[in-house]
Amino acid sequence: MVRILEHANHYRKDIVFDSYKRTCQNDYWDYDSMTRKEMFERMVETYEPEYLQSICTTWELKALRRLLRNQDLEDDRYRFERQALSAKFLYFDQQLPEELKKNVKLAVKDIDLDKKALDDEPTLVILGIIRAFGVIEPSLIQAVCSACSYNYKKIIESELFNFWAYLKDDYELIDNSQADEYVYWDYKNYLFSIRNSRIQHERFEPKFLDQDSYVSIFYHGYDATNPDIKKFFNAAKKELPDITKFKDELFDNLLRGMLHERKIGLIPFLYSFSESLKKCYEKAVTQICLPNYYGLSLDGYKKAKDQVDFNEKLRSLNQAQTNACIDQKDTRLFYKLYFSVLDFVNQIEQIIPNKKIDPNTYIEPDDLVNVIEVFWKDKDRFIDEYMDKNPSNFTFRNLNIINEFRYGMRKNFLLVLYEKNYTVLNDEGINYMVKSLNDNLDKYIPADKTPLLMQTAIMPFNGRIINDGFLSTSNVRLAQDLISKAFEDYSYGQKIYSLLPKNLN
Repeated sequence: MVRILEHANHYRKDIVFDSYKRTCQNDYWDYDSMTRKEMFERMVETYEPEYLQSICTTWELKALRRLLRNQDLEDDRYRFERQALSAKFLYFDQQLPEELKKNVKLAVKDIDLDKKALDDEPTLVILGIIRAFGVIEPSLIQAVCSACSYNYKKIIESELFNFWAYLKDDYELIDNSQADEYVYWDYKNYLFSIRNSRIQHERFEPKFLDQDSYVSIFYHGYDATNPDIKKFFNAAKKELPDITKFKDELFDNLLRGMLHERKIGLIPFLYSFSESLKKCYEKAVTQICLPNYYGLSLDGYKKAKDQVDFNEKLRSLNQAQTNACIDQKDTRLFYKLYFSVLDFVNQIEQIIPNKKIDPNTYIEPDDLVNVIEVFWKDKDRFIDEYMDKNPSNFTFRNLNIINEFRYGMRKNFLLVLYEKNYTVLNDEGINYMVKSLNDNLDKYIPADKTPLLMQTAIMPFNGRIINDGFLSTSNVRLAQDLISKAFEDYSYGQKIYSLLPKNLN
């Protein structure tokens, strides 16, 4: 039987104060005026049954049941539970302190652990992300919550969240500015090392794992759902005398930036790994997410860097456009013909009732796009009817230009890059060499934004391919395999300069 209050003065005050702050979240913390015993007394008072249920995970509550049966948590299977309950002083000298037993019994009695696990999952996912990143801006957490339909406010106000993470309002970024950042509590002593490591590495777009992976990272510090990582630690447990000590030392080295790209082989040497364990280690350690690489693994960081380098190579192929548009005279003719067709469509379909569509009348762009979409969905019917009626009394030459619109298309294209005389739009492996209206397109969409998705209509016009001037771009981050394919298509694929059938060229 052990009583925690009798040992209050055996601990350093700063360590007790940290646990006190994490546990008694609503207190006014005063380091100087409180004794260690007073801090312990406040923790004991705070540990009401409901509060224990809210601040502990289901893993910890199961471990508390184990402690009530006088069973310890010294096996590596209980590494998380041992560390978490020790930080709360619910596990002391391999026992549950006597002062806390009554409330612990009430806390674990009749609790529906399955329901709690389900309720806690969003919080554990977010905590797993914060642990993987070590330090992360609130806006990124908000974005994840929005994408996953999590209640951000509920998460950050929960006792469970605030025991494991805190908002540091003066975190020094690598550019020496300060910002509000969420910090994983157990990594607060590594902040200097994390920042120094980040200074030496670029920051890339985060590539998030699935939700189960981040729950695993929260509990273990690594993704135990990853088969390579799981295989390594299982093998290490069989070969090393103290797997818990090894894990602690490994992660200490990783977080301090001691095991970067050039020193990965140091661990197998220091611990005298067998050849088979060394191979497992080399495969696993490069897949562990680390704060030093902004939540990426070594492999993830290398892939991200290779992707950025590849994308820069693709962007370097861009040329400043000098003649990638049709002149103003042709542009005026195009709008005259195109708007006449759109007005014809609108009169039939009444998309914008009682409205004349012509180049000299302002129409809300969204309304006009609605007419354009109706036209392109049934272009052959509308063009045939237009050709029969010729409502604007156009010449045979102009009617022929309108008739050729039927060989155009409106869809999402990949804007690959710019050439001096053309904008390259890719679809299904084909490069369409397109002219813009009035101005070169790179004047409005900078080359450093390519490649990107763009919705527009392209069509034949006087022997060239033009876009219709109604463009919408997407900020969706393109998958790397799509960018790689676009580069391959541009380098080796077909380039189309006319949309007309061969017999009409």
